[in-house]
Amino acid sequence: MHRLSNSRGGFSLIELMMALALGLVITGAAVKLYSTGVDATWVIQQRAELQQDLRGSESMLLKDISLAGAGLTGVPGDSVALPSTTQPIYGCSAGPVCAPNGAINYPCVGGGCVPTLYPIMPGFARGIIPPGSATPSDIITVTYSDTNLPMSCYSGATNVNPVNFNATGNVLTFMAPPNPPPASCILPPGLVYPPALTNSVNGLLPGDIIMVGPTVNNLVAIGEVTAVAGAAGAPTPCAGNPCAGGSTYAVTFANGDTLKLNQSGQANDLTKLAPAGGGPLAGVPITRIFVITYYLQNWVDAAGHTTTILYRQVNGQKAIPIADNVANMQFTYDTYNTNGTLLNASGDGGEAAGTSPNLIRKINIIHLTVHGQLYGVKTSLMATQGFQSFDLQTSISARNMSYNQRY
Repeated sequence: MHRLSNSRGGFSLIELMMALALGLVITGAAVKLYSTGVDATWVIQQRAELQQDLRGSESMLLKDISLAGAGLTGVPGDSVALPSTTQPIYGCSAGPVCAPNGAINYPCVGGGCVPTLYPIMPGFARGIIPPGSATPSDIITVTYSDTNLPMSCYSGATNVNPVNFNATGNVLTFMAPPNPPPASCILPPGLVYPPALTNSVNGLLPGDIIMVGPTVNNLVAIGEVTAVAGAAGAPTPCAGNPCAGGSTYAVTFANGDTLKLNQSGQANDLTKLAPAGGGPLAGVPITRIFVITYYLQNWVDAAGHTTTILYRQVNGQKAIPIADNVANMQFTYDTYNTNGTLLNASGDGGEAAGTSPNLIRKINIIHLTVHGQLYGVKTSLMATQGFQSFDLQTSISARNMSYNQRY
């Protein structure tokens, strides 16, 4: 007969240590898998944000460049000579707050030249040197007319309601047209009558640039708006013949403007187009134009981190940031020299060699590079691999310059 023993034996220490070790391995693997998944998600999200930021800035930049020269096709030489008693500038807003490295002077090409507004104005190596780069960034400026504010409806494109200059020639008074407006009044789609010049959506503001002409003598001048007076509500149409009684808007172009475009009485100034002693000027196109400058600027936060931002500056208005974490921006230009020889990939569009910027035919973006906002410590995936980045390289035809009076 056998006696059953009452055993209380359990896991041995070795078995326990092996179980703990196996559990730690499994737990560590799970944590690593989870961490890698989180890191990968963050990397993918950052990549999507980079693509979105680059796509947005690319779309705006390419649109502006492709429109260079639009609305200037009736201007002799597609360019406007500017007053030069004081050097006019661009890329600045009230303050003045100017593009990096100071205010930018308009190009002056050829012997005896004066500063001139062109459809495209290269700024080769005129920008900052972004952090981590040894190459200066470029600045680019394009000019085209505004088609959303139909100033021609007010400016007297016909003799119905001519624009009036004051006695000194630096205040222009516009009157609302009759209703329905004349055939010369070209309205944006969906409108049957022009909005007030002071409307809150796209009305005139101090800092805007107005182009007057060409006149019957092919004279053209531009000026910077310094003040606008007039009711902001729906305009009252004029009536009768001659048309009178409509809403009026007084636009002032005073000296001392931010962009130094207003130089009363000087050659090429707006006041030179005014009738002697003031009065009406009929049948002369008057248009708001956009002088748009793209440049890079550094911004340092409270923690000392530097972010390079791409800015878009319009006329004398405040510059607007459109993309951050930009590594660099560089352009070249395909143009012609004075002998008609094609100059490919010229950094300054041939300006240093005396080539006029209005001969530029194609703009090449050789680098528009954005990178992630990582400082190198965010994730294990990126800590030793640096920033994610995307680099845009493309070419754009300045169609309003390339095909005007050439084919």
